[in-house]
Amino acid sequence: MMRRLLTSLLALGLATPALAKAPVKPLDIAFLPPEVAQRDLCNRPSAAVPKVQPPTNGGEGALSDAERLRFLANDIRAYQRRDADLYFDFIDALIYRRAAFDPEFAGVEEAFARIELHLAAGRFDALTQSGMVGQLLADIEQLGNQHRVQLAQYLRMGLGVTANPQQAQALIRNAAYDGHARALLEIAYLQRRGELVEGWDAPLDLTVTMAFGGMLGEMTPGVCGRAERIAQEFLKGELVAFNPEVALAWRRFAADLGRADAAWRVVEHQLGAAPDRRNVEELRRYLRRAVQLGHQVTDAQADELASSGLLEAQELSRILSGVSTESSLLPFIELDVRRDGQRAGNDGAMHRYLEEIVQLPSAPGHVFTRLAAEVSAARGRWAGEAEVLSLLEEAVRRGDPDGMQRLAARLIRYRDDPVQVARAESLLLETIDRFGQASSMDRLDALYRCQLRDAPRLSPANHWSSAYRATSFDGLQVSAADLVALDPYTSPEAVARIQSQALSGRSGALADQAQRMQSASMPSATALRYWASRLDNSDQALEAFAELQFALAQNPAERVQALAFFRRVYDNNGVTTALDLAVALIEANGRDPQVASEIVHLLTKAGQRGEGAAIRLLARLQAGQRTEAQVFAEFAEAIEERGDFLALMFALRHLPTHQIDDYVDRAVSLMNCGSKDADELGEAFAFHGLADESFHWRRVGLAMEGGHVLSKLGLSDAQTAMFDAGAAPQPGDVVARAREDGETRTYRRRLALTSDPELVTFDPTSAADALVLGLEADDIGWALSAYRRAGKDVQAALSERVDIGDVFRRGAESGDRQAAYALGMILRDRAENADAFARSARWLEVAAEAGHDGAMVELGFALGFALGVPANPARALFWLERAADMGHPRAPDLAHLIRAANQ
Repeated sequence: MMRRLLTSLLALGLATPALAKAPVKPLDIAFLPPEVAQRDLCNRPSAAVPKVQPPTNGGEGALSDAERLRFLANDIRAYQRRDADLYFDFIDALIYRRAAFDPEFAGVEEAFARIELHLAAGRFDALTQSGMVGQLLADIEQLGNQHRVQLAQYLRMGLGVTANPQQAQALIRNAAYDGHARALLEIAYLQRRGELVEGWDAPLDLTVTMAFGGMLGEMTPGVCGRAERIAQEFLKGELVAFNPEVALAWRRFAADLGRADAAWRVVEHQLGAAPDRRNVEELRRYLRRAVQLGHQVTDAQADELASSGLLEAQELSRILSGVSTESSLLPFIELDVRRDGQRAGNDGAMHRYLEEIVQLPSAPGHVFTRLAAEVSAARGRWAGEAEVLSLLEEAVRRGDPDGMQRLAARLIRYRDDPVQVARAESLLLETIDRFGQASSMDRLDALYRCQLRDAPRLSPANHWSSAYRATSFDGLQVSAADLVALDPYTSPEAVARIQSQALSGRSGALADQAQRMQSASMPSATALRYWASRLDNSDQALEAFAELQFALAQNPAERVQALAFFRRVYDNNGVTTALDLAVALIEANGRDPQVASEIVHLLTKAGQRGEGAAIRLLARLQAGQRTEAQVFAEFAEAIEERGDFLALMFALRHLPTHQIDDYVDRAVSLMNCGSKDADELGEAFAFHGLADESFHWRRVGLAMEGGHVLSKLGLSDAQTAMFDAGAAPQPGDVVARAREDGETRTYRRRLALTSDPELVTFDPTSAADALVLGLEADDIGWALSAYRRAGKDVQAALSERVDIGDVFRRGAESGDRQAAYALGMILRDRAENADAFARSARWLEVAAEAGHDGAMVELGFALGFALGVPANPARALFWLERAADMGHPRAPDLAHLIRAANQ
């Protein structure tokens, strides 16, 4: 149909001669959306496409084809992102394997996947020699338009085939004649650059119109996302001229169809619009729409709305009533439900998948390391040790640095054997030399300071400790309260470390950064959504974030909300979060017998997986019901198979003497080299009356860097390390530097720093200077809003510099109805004669006619009681009724009073 339409248009003379090879300006057109009635189309899930479930191979417990294909697709993407060249052969084998199990993928999709692999790995010559692109071109008739456009890109750039721009354009042109949106858009960009597309004589505006029309597509739930893409084209100003009004129209369209963030963008547009272009009715309408669709209006956003003066406080409160205005990540976090049994078992689909792909000849060492972790989790770190060691040895043979680190940790268990210790040391050194693994420096510090039989060896330990600190790889240890109070102007290094480590995927830093973002004064929905998506990808980060939420709850309602979120995280993560949820439940309401029963269940599940902290806590909670020995008897098998450091420490009190050394060696291989772990080991030996061994661990504890004395003062190592290190740049310094760098509107930041009495940088004189700079920059709307929010000290300081009445008059004359309203009220407050009251009424009328409901009420008051104007009850009631229709709370009562006075 598109081909027929275009042919008809060309026949009617709408075509132009072929474009000359000269770039043209962005096209000044207004491609507007269709009119639609408000509905929630975009909130409905797309219609499910029936799909035949692949049959499951094998018997019960076997890996299904659906699971296999999902894991294969994920690994192809993951290893290609990780290092396409390093894992090239392995990814290629995964693609082949996916094609073998998925007939829909085999053939064309498989070929494109292999081509993209070559491109990602930078193997351009190999791609050309493979002939894959040429073969696809030979079979072009079998390809859809999407693949033809992709092939055109290869042809144009000469990827895998000799460059042929003419043939590339022919492919794009034919797809465009079939109405393919991407092809039409590609032709439009070619025309924009002045490149001739042979056989395509449609004018640029027609091409762009058809491209946008094809991009919009059918009215399905995905239409809102496509509308945003069109809006972005009008904001980029590349293909079509920059036109925020058209972009706004598309966002209105998306908002009307149910997209919450589009509705909020309409509100933001009106907040930032020039006074003479604002539409308060539209702001009001789409604010209600955004709230109804679930947009979480933050405190900062609510403050911005209130300070703009465009909505009265009462009306704004009504619109936001019942809606949380806290800036929160929680609505953006999507959690699943995972149920774990009471005991761990070898029943994971991922485990079975990894057992399959390690059989591939090209499988890298990293896959063996992943399988070793799965075996350790399923069978137990000690029960499955032989298989784990075998897998890690293969991972090391294939050069995986993570496998080297894990094997080194395993070998430290055999610390009585000098050969094994030397091997562990060598593996850690290799990961540093070959792969730059900073964490191995910390492991070497622990090896020399704590884990060797003749520890502490302070000289090498201090060397590696110093090197590790220099990498800034170590996580920041900070309490929840200190975390959200970190100030970039006093602790820039700490803030930068959290941000950098969060972006690199470190789970603890990711939770910290997410909490800092949530606690910021003005987090955007985009930022909240981004960090929520990062949290979704890490069970550990989710758990750490849940702990922060619980720790930072400031009232009973927030505690209930934090606990509910903790339960959701537990449902998502499974038993790994059971212990932390149990601790939170104890603190929240452990006295309730029903809650206590749940806590026992959670701790039992965690204990059966070898978590010593859970076992210890359970023993303490049930001390009145059973002895510690009875608790140990319940978990003895779990500790033997999979016990962690604290579980092994718990067991040491109940073991015969001949088993102590084995459990201690296991514990030492798992220990964090800190004073707490050293004390645990010392106390265990003291319990058995082994004085020499207990004294050894006391000596190790004394060798810890920094000792432990300052902990009594509540100071961290990071705080003491920065003592007298030089002051960080202060807010004023940052603003000055920004001004020197040519940044505009630095006066806004200056005012924010100096106008708040709660800040140490409060300075009314400097704040008034910032307002003057804003006025000189013709930023009157902002200056008026800032003046209204400022305290009396700042207002008085500004009045000494400028005639504030004149400032409001300039704003009013520019069309700012809020300025007109404010000027009318200032004139009324300062009025000393009838003329001043009359001028006040005139400006109130200007603001009322522009749609300011507060001005309507004040004008109605003036007209009803002859304040500066002749009494006119009918006119007064007219304005009051309009204000009442807009929801102003004072209007009905004032109208009733005027009616009563004139009866």
